[in-house]
Amino acid sequence: RLKVGRLARASAGTPVAGLFWKKRYAQLKGPHLTCWATVPDFRAPKSKQPKPVAVLLLSQLEEVSVEGRTVTLHVRGQAVSLQARADSESSASSWAAAVKTAASVAIGRSLPPGWDVRAMLSSGQGGSTAKLVHKEKLPSSVNCAFQKLIDHCFVCKSTKDRRGQAVPFRLEVEDVVRVQNGAAWMDYAKARSCFEGRSMMLEPWLQRQVSETGSTESTSSPTSPTFGALSSTASTPSLGLPYPILTSTLRHQSLTEILGETESQSNEYWLFHGTSAAGVQGISDQEFRLDYAGTHRGTLYGKGIYFAECTTKADEYSHVDEDGYCWMLLCRVALGKAMVCKDKKPPPDILSECQKQGYDSLIGDRWAAVGTFREFILFDSNQVYPAFVIRYKRWTEAAFCRSIRETAETRDAAAAAALFPHAAILAEEHPDSSVRYRLSLLLDAHAEAVVPALSRALSDPRRRVRLHVTKALMNMAGQTSLVEALPDGSTFRRHREGKPIIAQAVGGLTTCLGDDDRFVRRAAARALERLGEHAAPAVPALIRSLKDLEVEVRAAVATALGQLGSAASQALPALLEAADDPEELVRVAAMGALGHLGTEESVAMLITHLSDASAEVKSAAAAALGMLGPGRAASAVEPLAKTLRDSQAHVRLASARALGQLGAKSAAAVPELIPCLKDSDHAVRRAAAVALGRIGTFATPAAAALADCMRDENSQVREAAATSMSRLGLTEKIASTVVIQALIKRGLTDFVAEVRQSAAESLADLSRLEQLGSQRDAVQHAMTVRLKDESTKVRNTASSVLKLFEIQREASLRQDRAERRANSGSGSEIEDEHDDDGLDLEDIARIVRTMAGK
Repeated sequence: RLKVGRLARASAGTPVAGLFWKKRYAQLKGPHLTCWATVPDFRAPKSKQPKPVAVLLLSQLEEVSVEGRTVTLHVRGQAVSLQARADSESSASSWAAAVKTAASVAIGRSLPPGWDVRAMLSSGQGGSTAKLVHKEKLPSSVNCAFQKLIDHCFVCKSTKDRRGQAVPFRLEVEDVVRVQNGAAWMDYAKARSCFEGRSMMLEPWLQRQVSETGSTESTSSPTSPTFGALSSTASTPSLGLPYPILTSTLRHQSLTEILGETESQSNEYWLFHGTSAAGVQGISDQEFRLDYAGTHRGTLYGKGIYFAECTTKADEYSHVDEDGYCWMLLCRVALGKAMVCKDKKPPPDILSECQKQGYDSLIGDRWAAVGTFREFILFDSNQVYPAFVIRYKRWTEAAFCRSIRETAETRDAAAAAALFPHAAILAEEHPDSSVRYRLSLLLDAHAEAVVPALSRALSDPRRRVRLHVTKALMNMAGQTSLVEALPDGSTFRRHREGKPIIAQAVGGLTTCLGDDDRFVRRAAARALERLGEHAAPAVPALIRSLKDLEVEVRAAVATALGQLGSAASQALPALLEAADDPEELVRVAAMGALGHLGTEESVAMLITHLSDASAEVKSAAAAALGMLGPGRAASAVEPLAKTLRDSQAHVRLASARALGQLGAKSAAAVPELIPCLKDSDHAVRRAAAVALGRIGTFATPAAAALADCMRDENSQVREAAATSMSRLGLTEKIASTVVIQALIKRGLTDFVAEVRQSAAESLADLSRLEQLGSQRDAVQHAMTVRLKDESTKVRNTASSVLKLFEIQREASLRQDRAERRANSGSGSEIEDEHDDDGLDLEDIARIVRTMAGK
């Protein structure tokens, strides 16, 4: 009967069973189960055959169960069930098995291939008590494929939905369950088929923008470099997004075989949904429920079903169960025609407005709005199918770093291939700079195991991995050298002895110079630059890259060639050609590289570009000439002196510094440097003062101008002038007096301690050289006053000068006594010794005057 209660089941086999049970004859044929009240005679004409009392479509079954001699058939969408009582238990089992087999064929036509329909019709199998549902736990061998997807979609950011909790460093997949829910799939397939044939095109204005710019971003708004690093450069015009959905950018054969393909006509994508363990079970057994929207977290865009392309966003909604695991669903989502909202504060009625305008879904582009995540919102539960249940663990920083150390120590190649590139990404993307620094140090500490893994990752098809791995290698290459600051403010890279482990990556970095992505090519060039002479095998590839279409790449390559030492000599013709590049940035980099090479051709090219139309190029050329030193750039003094009259302050600054680096060879430029002491830019005035000091005795004509600089409003200029005045080697009395008086009256009384210190040191130098002359007493008095200076350094210098005066005075007295003895010509050796140990007349007279004074 179609309605059997407890009384009917209890009456089976009793005399009152006839009140509830009727004898029927059933036939299982094809997709139907047909029942007759009498035995049908199929040999009779159809007109005389009895009509069946019931016909059941096997494709509508959702459960077949057997209990003793009773077979129960549950029909989808019906509150009633059909029960049949066989003659024996074996007959009931045979009927149930036959019905399951036939129903499997009928239902399987509407389900994806490979689903176990027999298990779906058996309630309780696979851990689910829901009807027409089977949950298959996948073997642990597939975990690595899902781990790759989880890592690929991991973006280290957080929103207020995380409620103050720390962002995990990694989400480790524990196990994966495939959900086979027949009813949910059929509803989803029906909803998805409704999108087929529909136009998913953008609005006309948005379509024009995509065709012109390649994205839906306005031409005035900057694209997001971070999100661009996550995915390929291709846009998703059917959705109105500048970058494709993250889950669609991973190309992994094993994962594709498990997940299957998606349908582009309905804008179908794989998306994540985080929830609790109970929520996972309820959704996978039944379906998503809109009435539960907002019960767990906020609903920024209204009541809908929210999904994420980033696992870290979905993780914000996950709960940790009693065993320390979290749960999320990997779902098929048919977005259909989607509205994109980039507002920081979306309107409260945006979801209803989206429905009114005929959209099937809403994309909240919070990445473009505030730099976090993109959210995907549905208002029809039939547009989503929960396909996989993922159970995972969150890794803290301590667990993540411990795993890096253990992997490096055990040399597990498979674990290293998955873990170290992920660490390289975190070392670049983590929002906390201290965490990025610690991860960089950890990777460098285990370079012996990390470098080979990262070198292999340079060929990864994912742009994000290649980019951040290249940057990680660049940072590790920086640890192989020491950057020293030169006195003029420039830097010099000195490489440590021995061949570093990072040199193993030169081959992979050289290959990356030909990468499709310009950011990867630029990072590879910068990494090779930091490797210096160890990157010599990459010189031919670097020379070819000087023809790169991207300006920033050509500039980075030129800079790298300048750091490769003698190995880059073969690149001289290419660098000379790059010096005439139409782009300013490339010419500037070429100037630096030519300065490192230092050949005659380089010097000639650098001198030529001192008259370049670009001020930046002129400044770079001047700095490069100064780097060459007096031995190779002496011919550049006159051109550099002319650039001291340039209208741009930074050009004059570079020229003054370069002339200072050339030292005495710049003597001819002194007349041009003196006016620079009155330059409007204080940095130029300081550089000119320093340059005159380095020129030395040839800069004597600048003594008065340097003395006048002690009145300069900038303390750094006064300090440089005070230091330089002691290096002029003045012999002319008037000039010497002017300099010493400036140091005493202005330098030693300056309100800046550094200026007083420089003046005191200059006077100390003049004292040692005995160039004080008649100003000795004035200096001694000034130094005595400075013994009470508030600066310890000034007091120490003053004390040293006074001690020097005392030593010089005693030496002078001994010399006078020696000269008198030599002039007298009398006395023996014994008398000389006696005289040396005793007192002469001048000493006695000095003691008498002292006693009389007291």
